[in-house]
Amino acid sequence: MGSKRKRQEKAKDFVKTKLRVGKTAAKPDNYTDTSFVAKTISLPNQSISTRSTTTKTATTTNKSQDVDLSHHLSLTKHHSSTTRKEVLNYIENHLPSNPSSYKQILTSTIPLILDESAKVRTALMSLLSASAKKQPGLLDLHIRSIILFINSAMTHIQPDIRHSSTKFLDILIEHAGESLTKGYFIKIIRSYFTLMAWNLIEDKKSNSIAISANTASLGGGTKKARIGHLEVLKKFLKVSLFAMDNSEEHDMEGLISVHPQSYRYILQSMGTPQAYASLKLFVKELPKRHDERGGSSDDSFTIKDLDSISAEDLETRKKVMVDVFMNQMIKHLKGLIKEGGEVGREANSCLSLLEELTKVE
Repeated sequence: MGSKRKRQEKAKDFVKTKLRVGKTAAKPDNYTDTSFVAKTISLPNQSISTRSTTTKTATTTNKSQDVDLSHHLSLTKHHSSTTRKEVLNYIENHLPSNPSSYKQILTSTIPLILDESAKVRTALMSLLSASAKKQPGLLDLHIRSIILFINSAMTHIQPDIRHSSTKFLDILIEHAGESLTKGYFIKIIRSYFTLMAWNLIEDKKSNSIAISANTASLGGGTKKARIGHLEVLKKFLKVSLFAMDNSEEHDMEGLISVHPQSYRYILQSMGTPQAYASLKLFVKELPKRHDERGGSSDDSFTIKDLDSISAEDLETRKKVMVDVFMNQMIKHLKGLIKEGGEVGREANSCLSLLEELTKVE
């Protein structure tokens, strides 16, 4: 009996058990579980480096701030206007201290100048003003892209966007007036003629070119909008055509620059025409207008010359205004003065600046 029982126990190792449907095979007695689950514990406050606790905390805060900022900047393209407005308000209340972060901020928010929602555009104005105050010289670095959208807004098909376009221009006049007038004086004046539905016609019939904007869709807009346009126009003419006092000049030491003492090496004659003439660099002759006989009658600018003129210096801007824009602007301003009220008062202020310019000339 004993030998039979032993044979049966030995035979169990060679018997294949039958599997039932839906049942898993039984695991052998010597089975070892080799599966594992990897788990990671993150301890950002602990590091093998020898940095101080203050440095670690500041680094952790900056990283979280950058991630949070990137997330909110992605929401500037959200389909909801309320979300876009709240995001702009949040960014304004959490402006970073690192200047390198502002490039991403302006790149993401500047296109909202053309936003259909008035609340979003108002929030953007507040953000641009706050950014310019916290980082002096910031708008000068990004003025090219800002002007691109402002000019587009001044000629936009929607009246609301046109009405708020000069409010953004007012921010540039306040915080980046010098860069604005030197680089974009002619473009802004031409956009103003389109915005206000003014005609710009050259005196000579032989070379006359008319820029007409007397349409129902492109006009000065409501009376309130025209008052705002004229107020900003007065500021722009004053900054562009009249020399600034020393008290109104920018603090060069506080501007964002590559070198902390860059202002010490800037030419003091940059406000004069052809500042590099003494070095025989970038010397250009002013274009002259030719009469029908083929001879040069005078050195006055024409509308055809506007695309090739660089109005970086004050004298050139004055000459362009007198030769090309002065007569038609005075004509249209006198028409607005006849309307009376606040529109007439602001138009009269602009007219006084132009008359003062002619007296100086």
